[in-house]
Amino acid sequence: MIELDTKDFQKMIDTLDNMGKDGDNIFTKAINEGIKPIIDALFRRVPVLTGKLRDSINIGKVRRSRSGTYSQIAGPRGEWYGNFSEFGTSKEPARPWLRPAFDESKENAYQRVEKVIMDGIEQSFKK
Repeated sequence: MIELDTKDFQKMIDTLDNMGKDGDNIFTKAINEGIKPIIDALFRRVPVLTGKLRDSINIGKVRRSRSGTYSQIAGPRGEWYGNFSEFGTSKEPARPWLRPAFDESKENAYQRVEKVIMDGIEQSFKK
């Protein structure tokens, strides 16, 4: 599983917190937008033998932790054998795909989150 969290956006989170429900809606929209490049990278890199692993990739709900950060989990659910290709076995070498997919797309994801937040804050103050 890959988790996109918002600890690097604390100042924006504080601004959104002061906006109440509008702020929550903006941040949920931002996280949903930010996870898209990660999901695209997962689909490009997932090993396809039967297609079950690819079909099990999904996106969790946006959650807010007690510390105030938001997160969303994306990745294969219920298909444990994806770990074999990611980390290898005693008889098979590792062929990582999950972590490299996140690494190649995380900057784009964070840029999207930041853009949606800034646009949302700007639109909110124009009202």
